[in-house]
Amino acid sequence: MENNAYDIKELAHKLENGTITPEEMAWFEQWYQGFNDEEVMLTGSRHSGTNELKDSIFNGIASQMEAAAQPKRKVITLWRNIAAAAAIVLLVAFAAFYKNAILDIVDPVKQVDLLSKAGQHSQISLPDGTQVWLSPSTHISYPDNFRDEQRLVKLDGEAFFDVKHDPAHPFVIQSGAIKTVVLGTSFNVRAYTDAKTAEVTVVSGKVGVLTSASGKNQQQIMTARQRAVFNKTDGLLLKENYPDAAKFLSQRNGNFDFEGASMQTVADELGRQYGVQINVDPRIANSLYYGHLNTTRLIGTELDVLCTVMDNTRWQKVNNQYYIREIIAKH
Repeated sequence: MENNAYDIKELAHKLENGTITPEEMAWFEQWYQGFNDEEVMLTGSRHSGTNELKDSIFNGIASQMEAAAQPKRKVITLWRNIAAAAAIVLLVAFAAFYKNAILDIVDPVKQVDLLSKAGQHSQISLPDGTQVWLSPSTHISYPDNFRDEQRLVKLDGEAFFDVKHDPAHPFVIQSGAIKTVVLGTSFNVRAYTDAKTAEVTVVSGKVGVLTSASGKNQQQIMTARQRAVFNKTDGLLLKENYPDAAKFLSQRNGNFDFEGASMQTVADELGRQYGVQINVDPRIANSLYYGHLNTTRLIGTELDVLCTVMDNTRWQKVNNQYYIREIIAKH
């Protein structure tokens, strides 16, 4: 049989079960002579060389195995040779089958925690190449190396995701009571802890949202220009069409275009972006605003724009709160 006809994982499995043939064992040992630990293990490891890595792996494995019975003194040299050969084979088998488990022993995964400040928009790259745009006051947590079957990320706040396609490793976002599962697509998640609802809006691709809140298992599958809305009060997860989904491509960078939104809605959005309280005069709360706002600029600049577009309004700051009031004309 030609060398390239062997499957190394299959041989390791046969070795583990004691069904490997002498011919296969000979090839297996020859293969190990050219086995490159660095190619399999060193990437992302803190070890500087192959020998150092081998020692660390073997010590980690040995510490988790039961101690073998002491051999008789008269055959100790033979057993020492057999043990050395077995260690090599065991190392290869573990490297082939338990790469992630071994790496967790050698170089444990570290959790990364990032928090965007109020009024701050930021873009980050995850270890798999996924791009994430964080909205203000958003916390995201993820491992510094995706080794598990799932690429799990935790989110509190709002972020736009452009997920790197990987069918073998689903991308999962845990946001409170809801879980968003994707393979490769772009979408927006808004899931602030203090908000009454959580929303997942799909710009492209397909996304699944799941929840078991209130003891009810629910699932919604969305495609482009659809969104799922989870109501924290009644625990219901609903799907709806959302033609304006593409707006999140601009909003991820802090640019908002309002096409007939109420002043109260605009004020609530600005308050969320800047992390402040904005109070609107009840007499103008339902007035409609048409215009563009850039929340990467100072809040005073954007409130000036808002009040310039909306006639007879002005804003002021009192005790760290903002007020938008109607100007009453004097006769």
